[in-house]
Amino acid sequence: MDRLRAYADGLNERERKLLGALGVVFALIVVLLPIYLVTSSISEIEEENRQISQVLRDIGRARGTLAQRQAEREAARARYQQAAPPLGSFLEARATEQELSLREVTDQPEKVVGDFRRRNVRATLPSVGLRKVIKLLTSIENSRFPVAVERIQIEHFRSGEDSYNVQIGVIAYDAEETEEPASSMRGEASSMRAGRAGPPAP
Repeated sequence: MDRLRAYADGLNERERKLLGALGVVFALIVVLLPIYLVTSSISEIEEENRQISQVLRDIGRARGTLAQRQAEREAARARYQQAAPPLGSFLEARATEQELSLREVTDQPEKVVGDFRRRNVRATLPSVGLRKVIKLLTSIENSRFPVAVERIQIEHFRSGEDSYNVQIGVIAYDAEETEEPASSMRGEASSMRAGRAGPPAP
């Protein structure tokens, strides 16, 4: 202490002011640095908590979406297990319900798509009203069988009249029976990765 006091006494006025300023800066560092570090740590913790809360909210929303997709896959899987009847007879029955007559009913070659067998039929409806055609298409799409309208072509020859020539194509997918469980598991895993059950959309 005596040496420090002697050293301080030997300083001129300017040097004493500089030494005092350095002392103030050092004191501020000693006081403020811990406060800054604590505040910074609290901010980081709060940010991490916000991120965790956001992740939990995302997981909560995703849980509902995943449950919905799982239900859709199960419903689609159950639907594709029920094979559609012969498409010509199916389409004719639906047309009869709407008081329509089919012509040129033609079965197209079958194709295998993954674990499904695709059947296809095309038919012509001559001189029909558009409202009945819409009802026919709706009844096909709402069927309990795995069928869908593949194509539709409408020709209007008489202007001002509700009379159209319509060509319609209907497809059905039948689930193929697999002998090896592993193959079935691969097919199921593929459908789950795609986020939907069943064959590709027509």
